[in-house]
Amino acid sequence: MESGMIPDRDITASSSFNDGNVAPQNGRLNQEIKGGAWCPKPQITTESTEWLEIDLHNVHVITGAGTQGRFGNGQGAEYAEAYILEYWRPKLGKWVRYRAADGQEILSGNTNTYLEKKNHLEPPIWASKIRFIPYSSHRRTVCMRVELYGCYWSVGIVSYSIPKGDKRSNGIELTDMIYDGQWGDELRGGLGQLLDGQFGGDEIREAAKSSAWVGWRNDSRPNPPVLIFEFDKVREFSAVHLYCNNKFMRDVQVFSEAIITFSIGGRHFQDEPIRYTTVEDNIFETSRNVSIKLHHRIGKWVRIELRFSARWILISEVLFDSDVAQGNYTPEILKPTTKDKTKIPPTKDLPISTARQEDPLYMAIVVGVLTALVILLAVAVFLIIHRHRHRKCFASPLAKTAIAQKRTVENYNPCGTSMLPENKMIIECPDVKSDEYQEPYQALKCAPYFNYSTVLLEMKDFVKDSNTALSDSSNYDYAVPELSSAPLLTKRRLDSLSDRATELVSDHMETLELETRRSAGSIRSKHSTRSPSQQEVLIDLKRRLENTNVIEFPRHRLRMISKLAEGAFGTVYVAEADGVPEYNGTITSEKRLVAVKFLCHDASAKERYIMEDFERDVRILAALSSPHLARVLGACRSPPLAVVLEYLELGDLCAFLRSSPAGSVSSGTLLHIATQVAAGMHYLESLNFVHRDLATRNILIGKGYQIKISDFGTDNEAYACDYYKVDGRIPLPLRWAAWESVLRGKYTTKTDVWAFAVTLHEIFTMCRRRPYEHLNDAEVLENLSHHQADDGLFECIDRCPGLPRDIYELMCECWRRDEIERPTFAEINLFLQRKSLGYPS
Repeated sequence: MESGMIPDRDITASSSFNDGNVAPQNGRLNQEIKGGAWCPKPQITTESTEWLEIDLHNVHVITGAGTQGRFGNGQGAEYAEAYILEYWRPKLGKWVRYRAADGQEILSGNTNTYLEKKNHLEPPIWASKIRFIPYSSHRRTVCMRVELYGCYWSVGIVSYSIPKGDKRSNGIELTDMIYDGQWGDELRGGLGQLLDGQFGGDEIREAAKSSAWVGWRNDSRPNPPVLIFEFDKVREFSAVHLYCNNKFMRDVQVFSEAIITFSIGGRHFQDEPIRYTTVEDNIFETSRNVSIKLHHRIGKWVRIELRFSARWILISEVLFDSDVAQGNYTPEILKPTTKDKTKIPPTKDLPISTARQEDPLYMAIVVGVLTALVILLAVAVFLIIHRHRHRKCFASPLAKTAIAQKRTVENYNPCGTSMLPENKMIIECPDVKSDEYQEPYQALKCAPYFNYSTVLLEMKDFVKDSNTALSDSSNYDYAVPELSSAPLLTKRRLDSLSDRATELVSDHMETLELETRRSAGSIRSKHSTRSPSQQEVLIDLKRRLENTNVIEFPRHRLRMISKLAEGAFGTVYVAEADGVPEYNGTITSEKRLVAVKFLCHDASAKERYIMEDFERDVRILAALSSPHLARVLGACRSPPLAVVLEYLELGDLCAFLRSSPAGSVSSGTLLHIATQVAAGMHYLESLNFVHRDLATRNILIGKGYQIKISDFGTDNEAYACDYYKVDGRIPLPLRWAAWESVLRGKYTTKTDVWAFAVTLHEIFTMCRRRPYEHLNDAEVLENLSHHQADDGLFECIDRCPGLPRDIYELMCECWRRDEIERPTFAEINLFLQRKSLGYPS
């Protein structure tokens, strides 16, 4: 609430004393907005039902709540002595009143108007909506400012069902006391202490007082206990961990066997369960974690049946290691049993099989299925041939299929199809999809700094046709930059670059002339994004690649500290490293922070091809040399493949600015930061490299406000809400992307210029105001469509307080409809350098 991450439109109330001065949007902790707080219209008693509601949209884990009264610059005198919390989430479908571990519903509030009263919530709350309900033992006027503490619920469990726990002979209740679903002989549709993060101790009596254990007795039920977990999406499971008690002197032991099955639809569970047998331990009575590998099984529901090895089973926590599964999955269908099959009445005096064969409907179905298979096979062969003949367009067979289905731009087509006057479809630039074929060296079109792992995986299929060695730089595939109005063209592999460089540049210049005639434009435009000589770009890139040597970074010199990001193509860790190479090639003895990107691969027959792709792209990354880019420090070539890159002490720029106190970073410093970003992007622009995801989350900051551009924020869960996912494609940074990137799938250095202007907005608002914060994602998309239609209704991001007018005018130039009218990074960098001369550091 205080940081502004929750927008005003998500804060509502049952009533307000004055909708202008003390509206619910003013009830933010430590903020003096208008009247200074939210004040309900009626006075508050013990029976009041007034509430302040916060909509988080997605399920979050709330671990604390804070309140303040109305300070009102010293004029306020109203505060809430106590309050009640209610919460809601989709699986519950109703409002539930929060109870603390001691059973109390009323939480203590404030004793004055200015100090925050923070209540630690134990147990935590899983909710997508929260209500603060003020409470008073005597009638009084109340005003509140509130705050929530917690995080996004990334585990994905929406509910679990378990048998109700049993009671020990000494009266200790071993049931899930904080469960918020339906109660009966079974607990259904809720969440509780199996997920609260509180691990039970060795002593049952002490643990039971804090409701740490859930237990079942084998002689109180006819069947073993069954735990069923429901997830938000179909997931791929690698392991499950059950924290169990083993107090065998009191008839409590770890389960003897766990039988785990999975389901897509939730009604029928798949055959072939995973069976895990434990070794009986009658020596140590300590509680322990039992980890079971799930071998990447797929499901949305997980059923765990536990078999007794003693009289009691006690469980404290259940944790899953899983990732969202890629692809479409169909719910299971119950297979008919042999008994059911015998109930099918056969036809006259004929065996069932013979009758089916002579049934016209049966024969028609068989013929239809066979015909469909033949057609699908023919289409597959055609697409395989077609993709090798049309590599220029970077289109995948799946993208062409989507075009054949006549999807239009007006219906938001990320593949970027448009209709020519002759009613022919052309592809401007299809969306990158991890499971589709992509033209080799997509890296030079989509930029190494967009997503290194994505680039590697996209080149898998091409390596089958190429045995080019990394050491042979003359056989390296180069991407020749095209006009900014067309996608980059990738030339076929050259047998000898040194022999055919002249021919390559000549062919490219002919293409430039043809494109120029078609567009009736002038290459001499002062805003042109092309460099004066394409041959110079090729020669410079060739020289860098020939002189680049990527060292082998020993794994024993890396100590992993924390996971930074995790995507479909790999995992990024922050690590501490010693022996880091300097720019001049010397090895430093001091320890430094680095980022380590591990590439996920299947280690199958394609491992050799993955290795070749890995080597090639690391060479491309290492060839880039700018003090404002996170440089490659080395590579680990033994599986799992990894690349080691620079990382700065203060982390990403977005988190740094957001956590900095107001006024602690001067305007001159912010301008200095922006100038460094522009310098780094100017370098990429000079090589016609496209970043695709420029934002403060993808910028690192170090001591002395040193800036380096990276891509570590792309798969960081902390910034998942910054991406907009459509039709299963790679998430799109909608609020940072240019209209042609969103609606046509087109990426150039001028789309990076658009994103840079949005990044300026982030920097000068200290990352506390989201771009287009008053619009939802659908409205942002509609706003971009106005730019495409050129109807004059496009709305720029508003100028924020404290932003110099000339910088805002520069930002508006970056958001112009026609990319040729947008400034280049060379012009932006020069402008910001001159601007920064007038500011003290």
